Amino acid sequence: MKNKRVLCLVLAAAFLLTGCNVGKAETTEQTVLSGVAGQTATSDVTETSVTETTASEPFEFNPHVYSRKIAERVPQDYWNSFYNLCDALRKGEDTFQCSSQEAYNWATDVGVLCDLFPPAGAKIEGKSTDGSPAFENGTGKILYKMPVEDFLKRESDFEVLITDILNSTIEKDDSEYERALKLYLYVAKNYVYDTSLIDKMGDDENYVYACFMEKRGQCVNFASVYAYLLLQADIDAVSYRIYEDLCHAWTYAVIDGKGYHIDTTWALQADGADGIYLDYFMMSDKERIADGCTLTDPDVTLLPECNVNKTNVKFEATDDHYCIRDYCRFVSLDEEKKIVHYVTMYDEQKEFYYGDI
Repeated sequence: MKNKRVLCLVLAAAFLLTGCNVGKAETTEQTVLSGVAGQTATSDVTETSVTETTASEPFEFNPHVYSRKIAERVPQDYWNSFYNLCDALRKGEDTFQCSSQEAYNWATDVGVLCDLFPPAGAKIEGKSTDGSPAFENGTGKILYKMPVEDFLKRESDFEVLITDILNSTIEKDDSEYERALKLYLYVAKNYVYDTSLIDKMGDDENYVYACFMEKRGQCVNFASVYAYLLLQADIDAVSYRIYEDLCHAWTYAVIDGKGYHIDTTWALQADGADGIYLDYFMMSDKERIADGCTLTDPDVTLLPECNVNKTNVKFEATDDHYCIRDYCRFVSLDEEKKIVHYVTMYDEQKEFYYGDI
């Protein structure tokens, strides 16, 4: 497993060489969206906004995020062991209860930690300091790669950051669609595409945590950042990567029981841009392939095998109901009426009803 994880991290560095860039490559003449279910013309939308309401209760940090899709391959005792590790790390402890050697290997894997408990990725290791077995008799050992007191502050500060993002962006009573859209817009507005992040990190840092803290990175970073925020918002999501033809990464999410591809990298609001494209929000397989993303040999870091084709887990996206494409830019969200207001590439004002279908 360790060799596989090293390979995944090395492949991630390949994104530095290819560059996934931001947003649409160029504007071309296309047929304006029409006849798509739920879309009608409107003429009274003038500003970009999300309707704000007061949450009945605040979000709290969840140290035990869970992916139901990954659980199709990863057994529950692995998850329980991982949660024991998270609890131990939050206390600065150096051991945790673990069900097996295999569960220990998965729980302490750098890729798993980067995506499911970011402050610990590359900062702790599953090994002992004295040469004794790292896992023995149901107990796993933790090696901190930084002073424990510094790690505890790092972890505590990260929890504050995540709860601040959640409570300033989404509401407890938001639908899954609303949570996913608001967090998509949050990343697109607040993060900057920068290929230097991975290059300057070194082996003692991880790209997910660094991207959260610096609000800059590239596709492999944003894919994990957005997926983690969705998990915190109780939406199943994982970072999804391809290396064939186009070297790129994005987020696969399950919203209201259906799978979708969501690409926050290509949605980033570049300098001088006049809005955030909705083209890359909740895409189907067909739409993703049409954008040049081959789906034949994907990797998902949280899977023990990493390569999806070596498992029975299916990451399918067949629904295209939420198709707002062809250079359409977000304007505002009316949560009471369940309507997304947007403008087309020709500055025509439109609306999309996202309520019950």
